[in-house]
Amino acid sequence: MRVVIFEDEMHNAERLIQLLQKYDAGITVAAIIESVAQGLAWMEQQQPVDLMLMDIQLSDGNCFELFSQKEVHTPIIFTTAYDGFALQAFKVNSIDYLMKPIDFKDLSKALKKYEQFKPAPQYNLDLSQIAEAFMRRDHTRFIGRLNNQLIYVKAKEIAYLQFAKGATWATTFQGQRMPLDYSLDQVEKLLDKHVFFRINRQFIIHIDAIKKITAYYNSRLILQLQPAIEEDVIISRERVTDFKSWLENSHV
Repeated sequence: MRVVIFEDEMHNAERLIQLLQKYDAGITVAAIIESVAQGLAWMEQQQPVDLMLMDIQLSDGNCFELFSQKEVHTPIIFTTAYDGFALQAFKVNSIDYLMKPIDFKDLSKALKKYEQFKPAPQYNLDLSQIAEAFMRRDHTRFIGRLNNQLIYVKAKEIAYLQFAKGATWATTFQGQRMPLDYSLDQVEKLLDKHVFFRINRQFIIHIDAIKKITAYYNSRLILQLQPAIEEDVIISRERVTDFKSWLENSHV
């Protein structure tokens, strides 16, 4: 099997080569690509390979820039340090992914999955859904107004959102609190469902903002958040089951 590795950190590439050789000494690494520009140049040469192992974040951009300029007919196993992002998109498109640091057991499972379906020569990937999920995760911003000034906050900086006193308030992981020009329902539709969850009518929380979960009366749960908030943050009884399922899926 001939593979190409897209990885901008050489020690990661070398470790991946060692793991590939451990899995099958007959695997040949055709090239190590460190950047989007280098990847485009390599694709222009149309060197045939059986499989691509591709880091999402390269030295000069993300790998999805490649797909906007070139059609890809080679199966891809993505490697990423972005915990949990766009995992559903990967599954929908039947593409596997490996979380860094890459474990031999996980790599073996991914390679066996590839070998089981052995794509036909006309195999074609629809990467638009993955690219859209990535861009949403990384670039979604919300606008607000504070002291007659327009402000914005990136979704990935938000620890939790609260509807209070007739307005939607975003609290960042740095503790900054700001009003947004959106309803909580509007914000919810734009957030990454793998890391944000609406626990009740007043709150949407980021998974990394959860400091402690405690059982509460009437089959509910109460959360301790970071940054701290004075009032009780309670998960309504009808959402507890979905919340537990979300926690499990978010830590895949």
